[in-house]
Amino acid sequence: MRSGGRTELTVDPSQLRWILSARESTDREEQVVNQLTDLRKFVKDIGGTIFREVPENAVSATKKTRKLLPDGTYGWEVKRPKWDAILTDLRRGEANALAVTDGDRAFRDPRMLEDLVDVVEYYGVHVASMTGNMDLTTDVGISAARRLVDQRNTESRNTSRRVTDGKRHAAWKGGKHGGTRPFGWRKDQIRLRKREAKILQEELPRIKAGVTALTLAKEWNAKQILTATGKQWRASTVAAMYLAPRMCGRVKYRGAVLRNEDGSYVRGEWQPMMSDEDYDEIVRLWRPETATDKDADDDTGDDGQPATAVRRPATRSRLRAKGRGYRTIYLLSPFIRCGKCQARVIGSTRRRADGSLVAIYRCPSSGQGGCGGVSRKAEDIDMFVKAAVIADHRRNAMRRVQDLPPWPRTAELKALQGRIKEATRRYEAGEYRDASRYFSSLDRMEIDEAELKAELRAYSREQDARRSIVADLEARWDTPEFTMEEKQAAVAKSLTAVILLPANKGVAFHPDQIQLIWHQTDGGS
Repeated sequence: MRSGGRTELTVDPSQLRWILSARESTDREEQVVNQLTDLRKFVKDIGGTIFREVPENAVSATKKTRKLLPDGTYGWEVKRPKWDAILTDLRRGEANALAVTDGDRAFRDPRMLEDLVDVVEYYGVHVASMTGNMDLTTDVGISAARRLVDQRNTESRNTSRRVTDGKRHAAWKGGKHGGTRPFGWRKDQIRLRKREAKILQEELPRIKAGVTALTLAKEWNAKQILTATGKQWRASTVAAMYLAPRMCGRVKYRGAVLRNEDGSYVRGEWQPMMSDEDYDEIVRLWRPETATDKDADDDTGDDGQPATAVRRPATRSRLRAKGRGYRTIYLLSPFIRCGKCQARVIGSTRRRADGSLVAIYRCPSSGQGGCGGVSRKAEDIDMFVKAAVIADHRRNAMRRVQDLPPWPRTAELKALQGRIKEATRRYEAGEYRDASRYFSSLDRMEIDEAELKAELRAYSREQDARRSIVADLEARWDTPEFTMEEKQAAVAKSLTAVILLPANKGVAFHPDQIQLIWHQTDGGS
């Protein structure tokens, strides 16, 4: 009963049923245990019995999360399920007393204080703190509690601001700013963890060839490769990891990739997992809807959208479709169409006379959007298209090798080596009066020679890589490791469509029954 600005509590101390609440913001389980030990002694001196103990370790009293409201909008609240359960027990009468070590330990959110005030006022609950700084039975005590909560809330905000400022400055300097250990890096989040880094880097060529995050997640789970937190992989986890700007050394802070005044990226102090070119290519493949004309998802926000770039419209295709999509066990399902009605041709099976099944491509019936007038054995078409695609890739690779001109600094390297040879000849002939002049000059020339040779080796590797593209495609096509996604991606680089032309029943397969639509109209891409 409340009268004269005071809530009268008439429960005999021996009838009190206590809930003991102990909380720590950070992971300090030992401190929570110590709080509960002190609370047991505290309530024993008052009287009554302990109904239950509620430890809250590493639970923030100020951090808010988004909450869907009944009107369909969103609000923000401090989420503490155990504290909500305490209030529920008190309202139901299962317990009638609450003990905390200090008001600061119990809560710092004004809403939580008001909820507790209501419980005291309307349900007659006895609340006690070991420090004696909380009396919710009088107006004066409630005002003091409100001032205490406001003071502690202000302190938390000031601390949060200082921490945020520190992280912001660290980010601009390229330092790491919190978070758990990313997969691929050590605990210091700076040095690469060789075993994990090798896994990520070995998948780069496969990703460029068309492998999806879902496929990688399934393969890694089958190999019992766990995430940095010891969990199984999901497609979204794999994608988020590879699409993180950290992978190529770019610094992201509060949803934006940071840039210096000259427009260059702020670089992290950690070792990058891949080059900028590799990262931009992955973004283009896995997030084409946010790729831009200038950069591939340079400034990605928390919602997965670029913060400052102009987006290109997303390109829809059967091969890159989302949701159920059109990925299939049939190689040409994303590409093949009927030559009579232009409907999408589907992969299916047909039973032979001996009872075995054979894969076919067929136009759906008229009730399913087709004409049902074209059907052909899938193996023959797949083999024909495979050969055509590999040949097209070979032509393109040779064209790229031819487009790559001879190394432009060959004459410079040859001239430098000539000067080194001439200087050595003169030194051996005794033409140098001061030997130190020869050796200092030789050192400079040898450094320049080493740099030029390194550049030449890199240029040669690029040529070799271009020559090996087709050979690698042809050698890997029929291996178990070369997935259907990679095959379809290879086809998509050459063809936009495969037209299945009609033929008389019983006529053997002939290439004239297939029309290939290349990316360019000259018969090849």
